[in-house]
Amino acid sequence: MADKMMIIDGVQCPFTNERNVLEVARNNGIDIPSLCYCENLSIYGGCRLCMVENEKGAIDAACVMRPRDGMAVKTNSKKVLDSRRTTLQLLMASHRADCLTCDQSGTCKLQEYCRRYGIEKEAFDTNTYSKLPKDTSSKCIVRDPSKCILCGLCVRMCSEVQNIGAIDFAKRGKKAFVSPGFGMEMADTSCVGCGQCAAVCPTGAITIKNETKTMEKFLQDGEKKVVVQFAPSVRVGLAEAFGMPADVPVTGKLVTALRRLGADVVYDTDLTADLTILEEANEFLNKVKTGAKLPMFTSCCPGWIQHVEHAHPHLMPQVSTCGSPMEMMGALIRQQFKDEDVYSVAIMPCSAKKFEADRPELVKDGKRVIDLVLTTQELVRMIKEAGIDFANLPDSETDAPLSKSTGAGVIFGYTGGVTEAVIRYVLADASPDTLQTIAECGVRGLTGVKVFEVTAGDLKLRIGVANGLGNADALIEKVESGEEKLDFIEVMACPNGCIGGGGQLPGTNARKAERYKAMLQADMDCEYRISQDNPDMKYVYDELVQGRAHDLLHVHYPDHDRK
Repeated sequence: MADKMMIIDGVQCPFTNERNVLEVARNNGIDIPSLCYCENLSIYGGCRLCMVENEKGAIDAACVMRPRDGMAVKTNSKKVLDSRRTTLQLLMASHRADCLTCDQSGTCKLQEYCRRYGIEKEAFDTNTYSKLPKDTSSKCIVRDPSKCILCGLCVRMCSEVQNIGAIDFAKRGKKAFVSPGFGMEMADTSCVGCGQCAAVCPTGAITIKNETKTMEKFLQDGEKKVVVQFAPSVRVGLAEAFGMPADVPVTGKLVTALRRLGADVVYDTDLTADLTILEEANEFLNKVKTGAKLPMFTSCCPGWIQHVEHAHPHLMPQVSTCGSPMEMMGALIRQQFKDEDVYSVAIMPCSAKKFEADRPELVKDGKRVIDLVLTTQELVRMIKEAGIDFANLPDSETDAPLSKSTGAGVIFGYTGGVTEAVIRYVLADASPDTLQTIAECGVRGLTGVKVFEVTAGDLKLRIGVANGLGNADALIEKVESGEEKLDFIEVMACPNGCIGGGGQLPGTNARKAERYKAMLQADMDCEYRISQDNPDMKYVYDELVQGRAHDLLHVHYPDHDRK
């Protein structure tokens, strides 16, 4: 309970342990603008947009002001408003404003604030934006230096949360810019394509690679059968994008929207999340029985796979050989339509999936299992461009025979979900009491690292779950130092898992928590709750896999670096 009070614009605002005045204001419904602040990152104080006026008439940045009991500040005085407008005009002089063609137009915070404060034209004759070329080398993201305002959010995200440091500030003063080291392109760095830099970028200087035009071409020309799959957490992102609460079921509307856009066949990747559990749990149990080196690491996150290759290549033999649910569904699609000319598309919450789909290891029987990956953001763009009233669409079912899934597949979308699904499989009990016991074992929650124990028959397993690559590195360090002894480790590259993926709509911690609760509810609403109860698994193994599980559903990743 709050035991302290400050006054903001004459309003009493209680607070407890907020880091600064900016957080106190936002927690009390007062929106102080900022372009360099993120609740999950260190405080930078660089954009100078969050200025407030104190009792003495001086102005300072709210993000660096420590709140104290009885403090009073003004956020909309003439002095403050004049300062903000001047700051915005200076920022616009250093930002190439091609809003009509910018992928972030409509969601750009700089654009939003210019409208809010009436900045209609540039106040300065000279444009000081960077003339460095656009970097399109990455399969996942595009970096446009001309739109960078040096807020440093991408730098801090990459370094502080992901522990990668693929980009940083170069030079000083007026010559400063953000770039990979030594003039490299993004494709030449240790970037894993997680897209978290794009998720925090306020201006469109870093965006997810937009491939909607490629999708439109194949939807419209009719030369190929377009088969689309969509991942578990895409649906909660779509709900938000169209003004619906995250817990409103939209899977049926998503299927209808994809068909209206021109998809011939639509599948839910939840089915192959179930398939992944069957393959991965059995792989793990076999490692335990044969005395193989543990812990075994999960393999469904492509950003994590790249990070192991770059930073921990010696751990690759301990990474599961299972393909991701996207890869497995792609392989099944090729088997289901073996004699047809198919264009296989995956809708994912993850920008790194674009890199995964392009890997040479995802060629099976001479064909690439996934032709194109679109993110949640890109699908939202296509639905809006098509004029589809998503919120009022009727529901449709995915196509048979690959149409069934379980709650265990649904929960792949958040941190700990893969592990919980594995535990459900090992215990092989879908009774409410057992499922509740599993939920309370320590696997749930959005904290960065979780470590807990589970007993399954004669097995007593110690399990670790990490989300965010910095947290994964910290857990690996504890394992390798002997501080922790673990049997199984789940890693998701993005904070909170796929619900916070780089391809999702950017969201606050509170919004991601809503997505998490929505997926928990979606799991509870499922007819089947454990993967082995999925009635379509028999068809998958008997008719499509036909004894080729190792070839079709597993992936051999080389031990060398792939950029």
